[in-house]
Amino acid sequence: MKMKKLISSLFIVFCLVGLPYLAAAQIPSDLSKIRSAQITDAQLNQFLQQAQAAGMSEGELLQEFQKRGMPESEIQAIIARIKTMTGVELVMEADDADAKDGDATKRKFKGETKKFRMPEKPSRVYGSELFSGVDPFFVPNLKIATPKTYQIGPDDELQLDIYGNNISNQKLTVNPDGNITVKYLGPVNVSGMTIEQAAGVLKARLMKYYPSLASGQTKLQLSLGSVRSIQVIMVGAVKKPGTITLPSIATLFNALYASGGPLENGSFRNIELVRNSKVITVADLYSFIMKGDQSANLSLRDNDVIRVPFAKSQIAMAGGLNRTGIFEMKAGETMLDALDFAGGFKGNAFKGRITGTRYTDVDKQVLDIAKKDFGTFNLDHGDSLYVDTVVDRFQNRVFITGAVIKPGAYALEPGLDIKGLIGKAQGLKEDAFLGIANMVRLREDLSKEYKSIDLRDIISGNSTIPLLKEDSLHVVSILELQDSTTVTIKGPVKKPGDYRYEDSLSLKGLILQAGGLLENATAFKIEIGRRKKDIAIGTKGAATSEIISVDIDRNLMDKGKEVTLQPFDVVSVKIAPDKVRQVTVEVKGEVVFAGSYTLENPEERLSSIVKRAGGLLPYADLSGAKVIRKKEVQDTSLIKRFALANTKLSKADNEKIDTANLVDLDQLTSQTTEVALELSKILQNPGSEDDLTLQDGDVLIVPRFVNTVAVNGEVLKQVTVQFEQGKGFGTYISAAGGYNRNAYKKRVFVVYPNGRSARTKSFLAFRVYPKVTPGSAIFVPIEPPRDNDFDPAKAGVLVSAFSAILTTMVLLFR
Repeated sequence: MKMKKLISSLFIVFCLVGLPYLAAAQIPSDLSKIRSAQITDAQLNQFLQQAQAAGMSEGELLQEFQKRGMPESEIQAIIARIKTMTGVELVMEADDADAKDGDATKRKFKGETKKFRMPEKPSRVYGSELFSGVDPFFVPNLKIATPKTYQIGPDDELQLDIYGNNISNQKLTVNPDGNITVKYLGPVNVSGMTIEQAAGVLKARLMKYYPSLASGQTKLQLSLGSVRSIQVIMVGAVKKPGTITLPSIATLFNALYASGGPLENGSFRNIELVRNSKVITVADLYSFIMKGDQSANLSLRDNDVIRVPFAKSQIAMAGGLNRTGIFEMKAGETMLDALDFAGGFKGNAFKGRITGTRYTDVDKQVLDIAKKDFGTFNLDHGDSLYVDTVVDRFQNRVFITGAVIKPGAYALEPGLDIKGLIGKAQGLKEDAFLGIANMVRLREDLSKEYKSIDLRDIISGNSTIPLLKEDSLHVVSILELQDSTTVTIKGPVKKPGDYRYEDSLSLKGLILQAGGLLENATAFKIEIGRRKKDIAIGTKGAATSEIISVDIDRNLMDKGKEVTLQPFDVVSVKIAPDKVRQVTVEVKGEVVFAGSYTLENPEERLSSIVKRAGGLLPYADLSGAKVIRKKEVQDTSLIKRFALANTKLSKADNEKIDTANLVDLDQLTSQTTEVALELSKILQNPGSEDDLTLQDGDVLIVPRFVNTVAVNGEVLKQVTVQFEQGKGFGTYISAAGGYNRNAYKKRVFVVYPNGRSARTKSFLAFRVYPKVTPGSAIFVPIEPPRDNDFDPAKAGVLVSAFSAILTTMVLLFR
C-alpha cells in the first residue's frame, strides 16, 4: 500500500515537473497560428531526430508540418532553417496533377522512398566518405537500361513490345509461381530466367502467331517496367545491421550504402557476399577508391547475406600527407602501401624518416622508420605515424641587398663569388658606394661573422671571394651615408611638421608640401628661423639663430619673392589678427531661452548672457547656479572631492546629484572643472568683480530650486530628507539614523548646490558644523585606520617632556 502511494506521488511530481518541460521541448501539434521563428532550434532539432528514428521520408516529414496546419510560407522558412542547421535541403513534393508526364513512365520499385537522414560527423576512417554526405556515391540507378543478365522473379513487371508488321504492347506481371500470362500463349514460366533468355522463349513461341518475327519484319522487345523489391541481410560491423529492402537491380555497394557503411572499426577491405551459405566474392573498397575497380560490385539476389567483419589492422597517419586519417592494412602490406593510401607526401613533408608509436602487450614503443625501410617495414594494428615537415633552412641560398638593381635571395651555384652574385642582381645602382661593402657569414655554430669587402678590387677582378650558403652581402648607398636633413613648418597650414630637405627647396614649395595656408593664416610676417653659423661661443647672450621675415602673396602667385631654404630652417606662419574664432557658451536650466550663445566680445560677462537668455524662471535656484568649464586646472569637481574624502556613495545618490545639477557629471568631471557662483550678487551688480568673464565652451547651469537635503557616507542609512528652516546640522544626521562606527566626525562637510563646500571646524572641545541650505548634501567620510603599534621612541619623548614639565612646576612653586 505504501509502495503504491509512493509510486502515485512520483507520478504526480513527474506530471507537474516533467510534462511542462517536454511540452516546451516539443513542437506544438497545432501550428496554424504559430510562426516558424517561434519554434526554437532545440525543438526543431528534436523533431528531426524523431523523424529519422521513425524512418520518415523527406516528403512525410514536410507533410507532418502540413497536417499540423502550418502555412506554406512558414514551411518554406522551416525548410531554409533545416538546411542551415543540417545541410539537408528538403523539397516539397508536387501534387499528382502537377506531375510531369515523364514521371508516369519512370521505373520504380515497391517501397521506394527518400528517407530523411540527419548529417553525420565526418569520420577519420579512409573510405567512410563513400557512405556520408548529401550526394551519396552508391544509390541504385533505376533509369538504366534493363541488364540482359537480370534474373526475373516474382512481382516483377515486364513490358512486352511487338512492333513492325504487327504491333502489340502488353504489361506482364510475374506471379508468385514465376508465370506471366501472354496473349495467345497463356501462362509462361520465366522464373530464374534472364531478360535475354525470357525474350528468346517468348519470341520462339509467338512465331506461330506472328510469322514475320522469323523474317525480322516484326520485332520483339522485352524490358522491365517496374522493379521488384528484394531483401538483403546485413550482418557484422555495419552501422545498421539487419534486413533491408532494395530494388532487385541493386548491387553490393548499394546495399552497403543503404546500411550506412561499415563502423569505425569495421573492415572496408574484406566484405563478404554470401549466397546460399557460400561466399561468392570478397569486396575490397580500397580497390574501388584507388583504381575504380568494381569487379566485386555484383548484383544482389533475394536473401543474400552481406557480412562486414571487424578490421584486423588499422593504423593512424597524420602530418605532411595529402590524406590523413585511419587506414586499414592487409597482411603483407608495407609502409609504402600505407603512403599510397594516404596519397603520398605533401610538398613540404620530410621524406627521409617517419616517426610514430606502437602499442605492445604492456606499454608503448617509439617507431622510427628510415626511408630505405619503407618497402619492407610491416605495420601493426594500432600504430600511429606522423610525417613531419622539412627543416626551415636552405641548402644553397645567398643574399644581396642595398644599392643593386634586383636585391634578394639567389641560388648558390658551384664557384659563385661576390662578383658573380652582383651579376645575378643585374649590377650595381648608380648611387652604390664603391668603397667598403658589408658581408655577414654564418659560422658552423650559427654565430655571425662580419667582413668588410673592398668592392673596387672585386669589380676590377683583383680579388675573388667565394661564397658559402647563407652569406649576405649589403652594398651601401651613398645616400645612406649622407646626413638626413629636414626643415620644419609650424602654424596654420594643413599639414604642419617636419619635411625632408631637398636642394633648392623654396618657402613656397614647403608651404605647398604642407597643403597650403589655412583660412585664418596671414601671408605677412612669415618668419624663418635659421641656424647661425658664426656663433660667438663664450659670449653671454650671443645669437644662435637668424630670423628672416618674409611677406608673400597669399595665393603664392607673386614673382621675385622666392626664398630658398636651408637645412634645419624653421618656418613659422602666423594667425591673422582679424580672423578671431567665435566664442560660444551654453545656458541650461531655469532660464527663459536655454541654448547656445555666441559672445559679442571677449569681455562679455555672465550677467549679459543671462539677460540675453530672457532672464530667470520663477523656480530658479540662484544659490545653486554654477559654470562648467573646460579643465585648465587641477580637477576640483564634486565627484573628485568625494573620492578624496573617502566617502562611500551609492549609485542612487549619484543619480540624485546628477538630476539636481541638470547635467551628466560622469561625462563632465573627467574633462571639466566647476566654477562656483553667487548669481544673486552678479545679477544685482552687473559688471562687478563677481560678474564672471566667460570662456569658450563654458556651460552655465541654473538648477530648479530643490527643497531637500541629502545625507551620504558613514551613516546608518543614507537618505534624502526635506529641508526645514531653523533645523540644525544634527537633525539631518539623526534622520539618517546617526553616525556609524567608522564615521570621521571631525571631517564632515557640506556641498552646496553651486559646487562650493564647507567643512566642520573645531574650537577647543567644540565642533562648529557648516550651515545646511536647501539642495545641499551632507557627507560623512570614513575614518582613516589608526596605528595601534607601540612606539618606544615616541613614548620616550613623551616621558622626557612630562619630566621636564614636572621639574619646571616644582621649581616655580618652591
